[in-house]
Amino acid sequence: MNATVRPLNDVRRTLDIDLVADFTCPWSWLGMAQLTRALGNLSGDVETRLRWHPFRMASPPALNARPRSFHDYLAERLPAGISVPFAEKSLTEAGRELGIDFHFEKLGPLPSTSEAHRLVQLAAEEGRHANVAASIFKAYFERGADIADVGVLADLGADAGLSGRTLQAFRETREGETVLAGSEERLRGFGVRTVPNLLFGGRVLVPGTVNVATYVHALDQALFPMDDESGEEKPTLQ
Repeated sequence: MNATVRPLNDVRRTLDIDLVADFTCPWSWLGMAQLTRALGNLSGDVETRLRWHPFRMASPPALNARPRSFHDYLAERLPAGISVPFAEKSLTEAGRELGIDFHFEKLGPLPSTSEAHRLVQLAAEEGRHANVAASIFKAYFERGADIADVGVLADLGADAGLSGRTLQAFRETREGETVLAGSEERLRGFGVRTVPNLLFGGRVLVPGTVNVATYVHALDQALFPMDDESGEEKPTLQ
């Protein structure tokens, strides 16, 4: 990857990056990993702030219904003519280039991601939400961990450096639950229907999974907007 973002000429800037994602979506993890690699191409004095926006793609199963498998869920998201084995092979190859070791054979019934998103919301108060999110993705897609289990998630949070106070709030209260529902409702109002989506600097939207070069280009556009855009009102997911 040879492309770089233009230097900032010693002017300190802050760039907000909004990521809309879900933990059972393999493209969300690819997108987060590609974003991380693209950020390595930044030069100059720039601070990036990642804002996590939960968006649960899978609806809760009906009462007494047989739980859906991950493979059934994946099949529902694929375009016509694309098989699950082909998609998993393509995802595995794409992940390998980014240091991701997908093990789809370890995934059983599709877990709810509500508790995982709630933990990330709490982790944001300590500025550790990106680390916690990456840990959850890794645990699920590489080890097949049950990311609906509060105990499993609390251990992941502890390993990611969350404080005892935050972990206690996660285990013993429902803190963060209303934020989750409100965030999803707001995103649907913006027209969000799938994940991942990335918004750079409130002005450059990149939907779906793209390559690292596209994220580098988006960073460049967000940090160096055209002069005629300077007076436009920025969209926001907040």
